[in-house]
Amino acid sequence: MRTVFKRGFIVLFSALFLITACSDDDDQNNTTTDPGPESLTATLAADARFTILVDALQRTGLDATLDASGTYTVFAPTNTAFAAALDELGLDDLDALETALGMDGLRNVLLYHVLGAKVMAADVSTGYVSTLASNGDGDALSAYIEVAGMVKLNGVSEVEETDIMASNGVAHVIKAVILPMSITDLIAVNSNYSSLVTALTVADGSLDSVLAVGGDFTVFAPDNGAFDDVVAATPGVTNLNELVAALGTDGLATVLLYHVTNGVILAGDLPNLSSNTVSTLAVDAGGTSLTWDLNLGTEVSITDGSMATDDAIVTEVDIVATNGAIHFIDAVLLP
Repeated sequence: MRTVFKRGFIVLFSALFLITACSDDDDQNNTTTDPGPESLTATLAADARFTILVDALQRTGLDATLDASGTYTVFAPTNTAFAAALDELGLDDLDALETALGMDGLRNVLLYHVLGAKVMAADVSTGYVSTLASNGDGDALSAYIEVAGMVKLNGVSEVEETDIMASNGVAHVIKAVILPMSITDLIAVNSNYSSLVTALTVADGSLDSVLAVGGDFTVFAPDNGAFDDVVAATPGVTNLNELVAALGTDGLATVLLYHVTNGVILAGDLPNLSSNTVSTLAVDAGGTSLTWDLNLGTEVSITDGSMATDDAIVTEVDIVATNGAIHFIDAVLLP
């Protein structure tokens, strides 16, 4: 009996071992390794919405950049977005755009849609960001993101889909191609500076146009609250229109030019200035440039030529445009 039982147990154990071994082999043969997300280039190329974008990336060699290791955020215009941009520019196709911009120009427009860090939708906030595009001085161009309501870039391009993951970053789908902006444009796109935009528009000298096409300039831009303070401090004035009337459009132009310098001064340049006295584009009756004093400390402030005003504090620096730079301040400077 013992012999029979022993033999039976051995047979049963052997059968179970064979079944288990076969099952393990089947599991190993059926197991597939998830390769994870592909590169940004491959991810965009696999989506039929981005054939024009991918073509442009290939023409400029940026397909290799977005295929390699790194960390990027791409705001990806769809074919529809490119078609609308071409129509607005009066161009037939991507060939015509490349001819109009040149290879370097096309590359810079594409880089204007790329950030050098991974930014998920949940991490986006209203404000200026530095792109991988650059101006003539090699400074990284800024773009503006508005998150109130529908997320929008530079006031023109809505984000329609977010967080398309890739091995080297993330892509967000946008409805319009965005183009690098001038000083005037980068100020105008931010509603906190609407008073300054109005003032630039009505002042003598078409200053809004000058700061849109001329260069290179540095603008110390007061916010709406700064203009409200000037209105409140000016006798007989209750709003911006009355302030303009009180100053006159010529006087207003002088005040605005007092916020502008020739040449690009970035925050990193401030400690290296030969003097803390900065010459502006405003001039006195004799044609001499009006100046103010820059104070460097725990915070950067500006002492203007008016004893009636407090120092202006620099609140944000290095907003870079195609024709210069902008630093934001919390008070209007007065000669």
